[in-house]
Amino acid sequence: MRIFRKGRNRTDLEGQLAEGGFPAGVGVPSTVLVALLILLAGFSALHLREPAVSAPEAVVESQRALVQSMARSVAATAGQNVADLRTAVTVSDPAREPADLLAAVNQSQPKWQGLSLLERDTGKPIATRGEPIPAPDPLTDAMITPVVRADGELWMVVSVVLPDDSGRVLVAATASGIPSVPLDADLRQGLLLTNQNSQIIDRRGTVPAVDDQPAQSLLASAAAAASAGQTGSYVGEPGLDERAMVVAYAPVVDARGLSLLSVVRSPLAEAGPTQQGVRPALALVIVALAGFGLIRMALVGPVRRLRADMLQVAGGNLDHRTRLSHSSETRRIAAAVEYCRASFRGDPAPRVRRWPLLSARIAVFLAALGVLAWSGWVALTVGAGTAQVPDSVVSGHRSQVGNAAETIRRTVGDGFTDLQSVARLNGSRDPAVLLPVVQELAGQERFRSVYVIDRSGVVTPTSAGRPPLRGINVLPADPGVRLQDTAGRVPVLFAHALLPGANFTLVAEFDVDHLADLLRRAPGRVRLVDSELRTLAATDGFVAFEQLPGQDARRGVAEALSGRPAARVDGAGRDRSVLVARPVEDLPWAIVSQKPVSELSLPGNEVRRGAMLVALIGGLLAILLFGWHHLVLIRPLRRVAAAGKFTGVIFPERQDEIGTIACCLEICRQALSDGVERLGVARRPRGAATEDTMQLPRITADTRAEV
Repeated sequence: MRIFRKGRNRTDLEGQLAEGGFPAGVGVPSTVLVALLILLAGFSALHLREPAVSAPEAVVESQRALVQSMARSVAATAGQNVADLRTAVTVSDPAREPADLLAAVNQSQPKWQGLSLLERDTGKPIATRGEPIPAPDPLTDAMITPVVRADGELWMVVSVVLPDDSGRVLVAATASGIPSVPLDADLRQGLLLTNQNSQIIDRRGTVPAVDDQPAQSLLASAAAAASAGQTGSYVGEPGLDERAMVVAYAPVVDARGLSLLSVVRSPLAEAGPTQQGVRPALALVIVALAGFGLIRMALVGPVRRLRADMLQVAGGNLDHRTRLSHSSETRRIAAAVEYCRASFRGDPAPRVRRWPLLSARIAVFLAALGVLAWSGWVALTVGAGTAQVPDSVVSGHRSQVGNAAETIRRTVGDGFTDLQSVARLNGSRDPAVLLPVVQELAGQERFRSVYVIDRSGVVTPTSAGRPPLRGINVLPADPGVRLQDTAGRVPVLFAHALLPGANFTLVAEFDVDHLADLLRRAPGRVRLVDSELRTLAATDGFVAFEQLPGQDARRGVAEALSGRPAARVDGAGRDRSVLVARPVEDLPWAIVSQKPVSELSLPGNEVRRGAMLVALIGGLLAILLFGWHHLVLIRPLRRVAAAGKFTGVIFPERQDEIGTIACCLEICRQALSDGVERLGVARRPRGAATEDTMQLPRITADTRAEV
């Protein structure tokens, strides 16, 4: 509390009135808020401009997501090879002679290029078929080992332990490599598969030259990081061709040190104009200073002048004239003080001329409205801008959607192939013999249930997995992948194959939730639709068999199904989105992906989000400006002005300049009834401001004697 000020005596009225320090004070809110607004202007100047030239972050993110999804695809394919080999062993009867067993397994899965039956303890070969393959070390169940042949071809060697407790291990090899996805030649895009020694064992697309030292350094760092189990990306320095190399990497889980790398040379993102952030900053400085001056003119200055004049009058200096202000609230109080001063001097009551005055509340409202209008202007101009989408971003999305389409094709196609293999190798007419194989198939993630139906379509006890969704009906003799129900709550996608004897059919229903998980490898909202544009699966909530919404999406799918995959930016304004549509090969389906441009990590979007943040902060400061002044200063000042009728005790609400004005006005009110000698001393009333004022009866000398 500043009770006594420098140069003031204890008997001085100003020294008897307490005023609090910061944050009290009539000039504190305007000073603090103008400082905050100027800081916000500086933040706007730095934040509301696009960064310097660099590779767009959206390109880096798309390449990182691409290698992650492709690495999962390679790992899933390797894991599926183990499941296929185990299923082939189960259906081929492990008790057969070794040569017959290998022939049956090779017949069920023609993809095996080499087979070898080994003793588990010694690794000694018992029987071999096809190309010679190296024995993995150690010989364990579900082992996955990548092997590079002398001709450079990559093999994936898998092993399973036979379930007959004979101590034998079946080892099989199949060709492997980088999944087939569309690559962009303009970006010089390339995909690399490396081993645990950071050696390239497979490649697709454009690979940096050996003498390109910066590129080779990035590739070596990425391969080393991926071999350590890390996922990320590196961005090289821009070259003379105004392109920057982006290298993304991800490990292939459970594949003995395999890593997948993506290399693109992305065009640089041009920096936006420098004045893009300077103009809003200068405008905010002008608005802040204008509001500060308006508040100082209508509130701070009049209150301080009125306080100084009232201290003189309430302190007993009746020769000091109270200055009339142009602010309505302080002018009314000054008129009341002038009335008191004239009464004390015996002068006639002064006449105060009136003309349209500026209210302090209106001044504060106008200052806050100016800041709020600036926030709206920034939100509607800079915040409503649209970002430019480079072709490299669209290309990255096309590759991701292509990988998702290829994954769907492999999942459904390999599932159907497994079903045909089981049906082809089964020599018994009793479906109960197939129960172990059915259980083995139902354990795969791609299927929700596997079962055998009779000639009338009724499910037999030979079933595994969840309850079937397919209705009872007779299936065609030709095997295939079909969609049964187009009106139910869940799409029923299934594959079927006729068992020997034409009395029973093996059916496997695909898990729609698993297909939806595969679709999440593509960006944005992704849908799997059939040839009639009905939704079969989606990455978010969907209604089964609903028509594909959006004219742009329907046009893109129609182009994809006609053999012209679509990849472009559709829409206008805030509704723009990157649309990619690709067909699923060997199936009458298509995948369509839509990702709003506003969600991409582009320089224009960063500026737009920064503008919305700045506008929000400006709006909050405008509310704070009005609320602080109105609640702390304007309302107490108007209550003091309303108390100028001298009808009751005037209580100070706060210990600041306005509280001093209230105390001085109360001293003048008391002096009107008690006399001029009341001036100059601060006697504070007791009680609460809500209590009624009571006048006690005068006590005479005779009454005191009686008491």
